[in-house]
Amino acid sequence: MHYYVDSKNGSDANDGRGAKTALQTVQHALHVAKPGDTLLIVPGAYDQNLPKQVSQLRAASVTVSVAGADKG
Repeated sequence: MHYYVDSKNGSDANDGRGAKTALQTVQHALHVAKPGDTLLIVPGAYDQNLPKQVSQLRAASVTVSVAGADKG
């Protein structure tokens, strides 16, 4: 499953399963993402704890990427 996080346009009330229904916080993504999932973070302003949160996700076998980073 892919989850999107967008600090500007997202909402933690969304399901996070698409760019238009992105979550707002990585913290919330920590609660919904499961091992094997991918979290796509849209560039924006995030909590100071972002590096720690990303480390927690990776430790839980969740792949974390920047949304759009694979576009050439």
